Order: sequence, then C-alpha cells, then structure tokens
Amino acid sequence: MNKPYTTILNSGEEKHGEHTMKRLIIYYSHSGNNGVLAERIAETLHADSFRLIEDGERTVKRIILDMIFHRKPTLHSVPQQVESYDQILFMGPIWMFHICSPLMSCMKAIRKKVGTYSFISLSGGGLGPNTKPIGQLKRMLGNDLALFLDLQITQLCTVSEASDTRETSSYLLKDHPEDLNRLLRIIVPALEEVQAVRASLRA
Repeated sequence: MNKPYTTILNSGEEKHGEHTMKRLIIYYSHSGNNGVLAERIAETLHADSFRLIEDGERTVKRIILDMIFHRKPTLHSVPQQVESYDQILFMGPIWMFHICSPLMSCMKAIRKKVGTYSFISLSGGGLGPNTKPIGQLKRMLGNDLALFLDLQITQLCTVSEASDTRETSSYLLKDHPEDLNRLLRIIVPALEEVQAVRASLRA
C-alpha cells in the first residue's frame, strides 16, 4: 500500500509559531463500522468529528439505485467553518466501487471550502479492490488528496478472505476490539505522517 505524505501529532492541535494545526473527521456510517473507527481516530488524535445523517431509511435497494443513477441524498446538516481546519478527513463505506452517496452529498456541499483532505474507508472487500474512488475524489474536491486508504474487512478483520458480501455485511467492528486496534495501527501513523510533512512545509 502506497503511503501518501502525512503528519503525526499526538493531538489534533499542535502549535507552530502562532498557528494551531486542526483536524476534522467527517464521516458517514451505515453499518456502524466506519463510525466506530472514525470516533476512535478522533479520540486518539484529539480531532473534531462530524457524523453525517441522511433523510429517510437506508436500504440495499436505495444503495443500488443511488449508485446506478448517481443520486445524492439529502442530509440533515453538513459541517460548518470547514475552511478553519488544516486537515479534513472523510470516512465512509465504498458501495459498488463508488464512494457512498451520503458522503458525496456532503462533499458537493462543502467542496469550495476544502483544502488538503484525506479519505479512509472500511468496506467489505467481497467484490475486490476499489479502483474508482480516487478519481471520484479528485473530480469532486480537487487534486490536494493527501492520503487514501481503502481498508477491506476480508483482508484486515476477523472473517475469511473467501467471505461473500453477505458475511462482510453482517460484520460489526464494535464486537472485535482486536480488529479495531489493528486498523488504528495502520491509520494513525499514516495520518501522523501526513501531518508531519505539512508541519515541515510550514517551518
């Protein structure tokens, strides 16, 4: 897995002269897995977090229709003052090789306020590697993508590598603390490296 440039600080804010480095994690979670992961990352790095909530009930049929017709659901709200953060981290599942539609709705709403950003996803992996999201991100938010991590349940969590989508869909990260810790050992150093590089550029 390639490591894009990043930085690690033990807190979400670190002073460099008069400047304070700030992180915001914006996440959507249908099964709860990306939510559990996002909140633990926020706690570990002392970052702010914002959970996206959509209108209406999310069903498998609705997921399929959103992906086929590129629909973007209505959200209860989106984060404000995004431009005040040095690092924005988007987190959410990848559905049918595409970034989940609620997260795309948020990106579209705040795209003009986003500078450097990262994207992390914990998805099933039953359909194989996700090759489209990087292009989606750059078309929506621009080329200042610092980190992209496509983490798959079939490879990193307590399920069989031969698991089908039914098994991965029923997997709950909250029930597997050892898997959560394994994922954090991948994610936190990557985010810290991104932050470190950004800090060195400011020096």
